Amino acid sequence: MDKIIPDIKNIECDKNCQFYNLFKKSQEAMFLTSRDGYFLDVNDSMALLLGYKKSELIGMNVEKIYDVNKDRDLYIKYIEEKGVAQNYEITLKTSDGKELFCLIDAIIWKEKGKIAGYYGIIRTKNQIVKSFQEYFNKLNADRSSTGYEKKSQISDTMLLMRYGSSELLDYVQKTGKNPMQSGKRKVTILFFDIIGSTTIAEKLSPEVFTSFLSDIFVDIMDLIYGNHGSVNKLLGDGLMATFGVPLETDNDEFNAVNTAKQIEEYLDTYNDVKPDFIENELKAGIGIATGYVFAGVIGSVRWEEYTVLGDTVNVAARFEKLTRKIDGNILIDEATYNAVKNDFPVKAIYKGAVRGRKEKMRLFSV
Repeated sequence: MDKIIPDIKNIECDKNCQFYNLFKKSQEAMFLTSRDGYFLDVNDSMALLLGYKKSELIGMNVEKIYDVNKDRDLYIKYIEEKGVAQNYEITLKTSDGKELFCLIDAIIWKEKGKIAGYYGIIRTKNQIVKSFQEYFNKLNADRSSTGYEKKSQISDTMLLMRYGSSELLDYVQKTGKNPMQSGKRKVTILFFDIIGSTTIAEKLSPEVFTSFLSDIFVDIMDLIYGNHGSVNKLLGDGLMATFGVPLETDNDEFNAVNTAKQIEEYLDTYNDVKPDFIENELKAGIGIATGYVFAGVIGSVRWEEYTVLGDTVNVAARFEKLTRKIDGNILIDEATYNAVKNDFPVKAIYKGAVRGRKEKMRLFSV
């Protein structure tokens, strides 16, 4: 790749750029690299993760931390095609040569219209990964260890990392149990979507819009994980979260609605300090439903994911869409209402047909 930044030691990212906003908020390992492969900046967590001093990493060629050099070329190709990398799986190595199974969330940044580098977050739970692999080794102890089974163990580990909060990973470490076993489970589903994002995207460059979404998602995900939920899918300018799977609590309905109210408060604060390129107040629609679903791993050896399937998922998604037509940014179903009616001010606002359902449904606004 052509070297865009001539002297990396004299380069400093503008302190108002999105990287530094994320840098200040996150306690996770964060990095800023040039396109031609040098660290421009890292935080203390990144240095600790890799086993270097911060001063040693800044200016270092990033190939030194890749377990396989060609992996970076594949990563660069991916992020420059997509504009963003989310849960990108890669193996890095520490200063003493130990392997780290990592997930990278990153986006590109530009100077004078050209790609100058990449910034983002690296997440790893190496000890948890080891515990999870040992668990699956134990499951397979009475069977022959074929190549396929070994691949399955690695796949299950990576799925856990992809969908797991630190709470989920800690559960595996402490119990040795698999929280992602397939089966019928009770769950509360939350759909979140930014209203009017298409109009916003039309007025912004792709990289600015991507950075805008990344900032929002970082904060929204923190609220979800903080309420014992899990992010199951990113859906363009929205997401689907689950409360009750992979891990259940005694208050999954409450946790989902509490997350929705916190998101509402977050957007109120965001609108007070929103960037100039956001002309109107930012609003979101949220739909929540509770019921039984199939939860488990589906897919093939080429691609697998932990997902939830069933009518409850469809209802939550349709409720989110109805926020555009019905007075209320947070709409919940009757099962959720019955669980939280004494915890939040809730009002019944609709009883009627919902697309895809024969019987009439009651909707409540929180």
